Amino acid sequence: MITNGEDYLASNEYIDWQHPLVTAQALELAKDCLSDAAVAEHCFEFVRDSIKHSWDYRMNPVTCKASEVLIYATGYCYAKSHLFSIHRVKTFAF
Repeated sequence: MITNGEDYLASNEYIDWQHPLVTAQALELAKDCLSDAAVAEHCFEFVRDSIKHSWDYRMNPVTCKASEVLIYATGYCYAKSHLFSIHRVKTFAF
């Protein structure tokens, strides 16, 4: 049961934004951003433009974790949304 915002935003088995590769990618995307909105925009555009939709491109493996999506550069909609969680890193990494 989620009792507060911190529980909701916590890294977990699938939304593993604390994975070293995910964190590194997020920090790279956030490097020149001056606002949280800019970070979210850069992260959204990265996932939209750099991660192929598994069905559209007939790609395997089927990914689920944010880190898997980043490593294999493919995912279904739900998996891509897990990787979008990288916008959380700037908030929690510092």
